[in-house]
Amino acid sequence: MPKARPKRYHAFTGMRKLQFTLFAAFLLLPACREAKPRIQAPQSPAFVFEMRSFEMTRPGCGDHGKPHSGVRQFSSGLPEMKGGAEGAAARMNAAVLAALGFPSGPDSLAPYGEELIEHWRVEHKGVVYADSSWFERRMVQVLARRPGVWSFLVERIGQTGKALPFDERTYLNLNPRTGDPVSLDSLLASHSDARFASLAEAGLRAALNLAPAAPLPLKEKEFTLPSEFALSPAGVALAWSGQALRDPSSARIEITLPWSATRELVSQTAVKPPAPEAEQGF
Repeated sequence: MPKARPKRYHAFTGMRKLQFTLFAAFLLLPACREAKPRIQAPQSPAFVFEMRSFEMTRPGCGDHGKPHSGVRQFSSGLPEMKGGAEGAAARMNAAVLAALGFPSGPDSLAPYGEELIEHWRVEHKGVVYADSSWFERRMVQVLARRPGVWSFLVERIGQTGKALPFDERTYLNLNPRTGDPVSLDSLLASHSDARFASLAEAGLRAALNLAPAAPLPLKEKEFTLPSEFALSPAGVALAWSGQALRDPSSARIEITLPWSATRELVSQTAVKPPAPEAEQGF
């Protein structure tokens, strides 16, 4: 019966095993390092807003049976943005105040209210009739909050003196990441400018009941998209007023292009248009 030979250890074989072990350890070293928990940069706080209101009222001295007659009032309501990227909220708040007519900041609301009421006192010389009123309201409403743009409606209404009551409105669009103004063309999808403009012109003609060849009441002979616009749950609102019109004293013209017609023409990332079944939740 043959005897089993004892296993011999060769120095060369041992050296090869040692080299293989070291090489495997070298390959696994980056993976081990990669497995260590990474320190992540803190995320920006959520970007939100809260509505703020200001009101200054002086009771009138008209008919005692109508306690609200002869009221002199100045009121304002506007959103205050918070959180988000550094400095964006502050820039948006400043832009909203400037659009409302208070570029120097919220501290100017009270002096303006006092001035408005003092103007009433001088105008009427202390005499107020039962049916008189003297008021002004400046309001800002958030219409849409999208990844690349927030749209605001800015309104100013009032009755001050013998002039007819006034009702003014405009739109403001700001980038929530930077706080900078946003233009309409920057929100359109690539190569969709002409299609969007054609859709807007058709909508304007339909709103004014104009034939395709009839001249438009705009300052420019060739149709151009207005600088004033806003996003809303209903769609993309476009407005022409003042110097954009052939007659600057003409009434403001406004149309809304529905999302069903514009969904594919706007940026899917910046605007992120609502799905057909979720349009009311825009």
